[in-house]
Amino acid sequence: MKLLILAAGITSMTAALDRGDIDEAARQGALAGPAVVEKALVAASRTTRLAAIAAAPITEDRAELLPDLADVAAGPDRRTAIPAARAAVKIATELSQHDKPDDLAAEDVAAWRARFESIARNADHFVEVRIAALDTAQALGGFDLPTLLGDPDPLLRTEALDLTPRPAPDALRATLAQTVTSDADPRVALAAARLLCADDPKAGIAALGAVGVARLAKLPRDRDAARCLR
Repeated sequence: MKLLILAAGITSMTAALDRGDIDEAARQGALAGPAVVEKALVAASRTTRLAAIAAAPITEDRAELLPDLADVAAGPDRRTAIPAARAAVKIATELSQHDKPDDLAAEDVAAWRARFESIARNADHFVEVRIAALDTAQALGGFDLPTLLGDPDPLLRTEALDLTPRPAPDALRATLAQTVTSDADPRVALAAARLLCADDPKAGIAALGAVGVARLAKLPRDRDAARCLR
């Protein structure tokens, strides 16, 4: 009987997506429950996997689907990897905005956070997946900014800076100042300046020093970064 219920749920959500009705596919998946969605996430059919991804953010106990979404996001199929990573962002963001369920162990959340950070740090993955994984890691507890600032992709470095809560910890000031001074990409340098000067421009200018201020003065600045030079 249990296998029949699983099969029926997967069939209904897949059929809805075959018709092009994403909302109905998600609804059918949510009605079928997390066990069905989890099973569908590893199905051989791409359509079934996409239906499960659509259903994941509205399924009961959806936080438990984060490891399965991470597996799909880390996979080689771009058409499922990117939406899986973005579904994980939705779930993790919602989780961060409410009290965590009593049955959700802190060590599980920590493991999920580490998994998504590892995806973000892996240059073999699609950049859209990496950025979404970074967003998920931040929602689940944060990431190691200094390590990510050494990533070869400026889009990821910029996203890591923009996601870091403001004001930045004092321990990061020297790292941020070095990024303003030496990062070859102006978008990254500006993002570092925004973070460095967000709360205390005087401390930011002191951390930058003459070389950092000279670099910042040559960059096209937005309002936040310009606070360093006032």
